[in-house]
Amino acid sequence: MNEYSTHLAPIALSEAEPLAKSVLEKALSQVGFIPNMYSNMANMPGLLDTYLTGYAAFREQSNFGSAEQEVVFLTISRDNECHY
Repeated sequence: MNEYSTHLAPIALSEAEPLAKSVLEKALSQVGFIPNMYSNMANMPGLLDTYLTGYAAFREQSNFGSAEQEVVFLTISRDNECHY
């Protein structure tokens, strides 16, 4: 199996182009800060915007409590071998 990796630089809010800046500002208002993952996803603003929409829908519309939601995210992170 071939593994592919991209090495795009994270985008800082202060240096972002208008579309990426708009989505990063949305992230900042939702989460209170901009996680590194979001800075990297901002290279494709549509991807980050879609992720934020899904994240917000899960948080607001799932039948899981806060602790259960965190378990879901931790499980996803572990399964994807996230290092943070």
